[in-house]
Amino acid sequence: MSTRHRLRFSVRCLLLTASCFLAACANVPPSTDARAVALTTNIPVTLTLWHAPSDASAALFQTLINDFHQAYPTITIRVEVKASDGDLLRQGLAAIALNQMPDVLIADDRTLAEFARRGALAPLDARLADEKQGLREDERADFFPGFLDAGKFPELKNQTFALPFDQRAAVLYYNADLLRAAKVETPRTWEQFSNVARATTRGNARGWVMSPRARVFYAMLFSRGGNVLNDAQMLAQFNDDAGLKTLQLIVALTKGGAAYLADSDEQARADFAHGRAALWLGDTDDLARLADAMARANSNAQWGVTNIPQDNPARAFTALSGSQIALARAPEERIRAAWVLARWLTAPEQSARWSRATLRVPVRRSALTLLAPNLPPLFLRLRDGFGDALPTARAAPTVKDAALIDAAIVELWTSVANGAEPNAALKNASARVNRILGNIP
Repeated sequence: MSTRHRLRFSVRCLLLTASCFLAACANVPPSTDARAVALTTNIPVTLTLWHAPSDASAALFQTLINDFHQAYPTITIRVEVKASDGDLLRQGLAAIALNQMPDVLIADDRTLAEFARRGALAPLDARLADEKQGLREDERADFFPGFLDAGKFPELKNQTFALPFDQRAAVLYYNADLLRAAKVETPRTWEQFSNVARATTRGNARGWVMSPRARVFYAMLFSRGGNVLNDAQMLAQFNDDAGLKTLQLIVALTKGGAAYLADSDEQARADFAHGRAALWLGDTDDLARLADAMARANSNAQWGVTNIPQDNPARAFTALSGSQIALARAPEERIRAAWVLARWLTAPEQSARWSRATLRVPVRRSALTLLAPNLPPLFLRLRDGFGDALPTARAAPTVKDAALIDAAIVELWTSVANGAEPNAALKNASARVNRILGNIP
C-alpha cells in the first residue's frame, strides 16, 4: 500500500475539532508567526489564486485572504472564484497551454494531479525540507498523520505537489429508533451490518437504502483490507476477495429484500428521513443535508452516524477526500511568496476558522487548542457514534481518467444490485478499469 493511501486521523481529534463550530474561532486574528514572516519578501508582489468554494465558505475565504494581506502587506492576493472544480480544471488546462497559470490553486486532488502530470505545478519536497522556509519536525508532526502525504502522486515519483486544506470521510448513517425496535445494536462489522439490515426490514421499512457512490465503495473495499488499484496505480486491484465480498453482501441483502437502490442521493436521504430505511452509507458532508431532510419530513426519529462497518474493527479504515493547496511553476520570487500564503492558510488559526465554517476536519493538531468545548448537535452524533475508534483514512485514485474508474465502480454496484452475477460483473469491471489505465487493448 502506498504512503498516500495511509492517511490516518483520530476520531477523537475529529470530535474535539467539531467543538470549533460553536466557538469564536471564526474571529481568530491572523497568525503572526515570526518564522513565517521572515519568509516573505520586501518587494511587493501580486499573486493570483483560483478556487471553487461553496457559497457558504466563499465569504470566509475572502476574509482569510484579507487577513493574510494585513499580516503580509507586500503580498497581495487576487482571488478568482470558479463555478466548480470542473471549471477550474478546464480553465487551468487552457491556462497551461497559454502559459498563464495562476500562482496558487486550491482544488481537489485529481485536478491537481492532472496539472502536475502536465508539469504545471512546483514540487514542494525541497521547500518542505528547507531549514528556513520548510517545516520543522514538530511542525510536520502537528499535521494530522498522513495529511502531508495526500499531496504526493505515485505516478509522479511520489513527489509532493500540494498541502492539505480540508477533508471529509465516508460514514454510516443509521436510524436508532428502527434499530432499537428490532433489538439490534449499531453495526461495527459487515456481518453485523447484514444482520441489522435484515432485522430492521419489517413493515414499510427496509434495512439498507443504497445510492451507489464510487468513494463509498472504495471505503467498503478499504474496510475489508482491499484497494482500488495497486500501489503504482497501474492495475485494478478491487477484483480480489475484498471486492467480491462487498458485491456478495449487496446481492444477498438485495435478493433477501433487505436492501434496495434509490434513484438518487436525495431520494435515499428522503427515504431515510421518513423511516423507510434504517441504514445508509454516505460521507460527513451529508450530515447537514440529512438533518435538513429530517426537518422537511417533520421527523422526530433518533438517528446517528458512525464509521462504516469493518472486517476487523480493531484496524478500521475509511475513504477520505478533499481539497489541497498547490503552487504553479513560476519565478522563484513568486513561488516564495505563494509558499508563504500556503503556509499561512494551513496554520492552526486558519485551519480552525475554515473548519468552523465548512464542517471539515482541520489539518493541524494544534488547531484543537483554539476550539471551544461545546459541540453542535450534528457533531454530538459523531462523538456518540465513533467513540474511541481510530479509522485509517485512505485516498481514492488520482490517475488520469480516474472519473471513468468511478463510473465503472458505480455501474458495477448498480448492476449487481439489479441482479448481475458478482464474479462475472467484477471480472468485467476490472477489465474495463485496466483498459482505462491502458493495460488491456
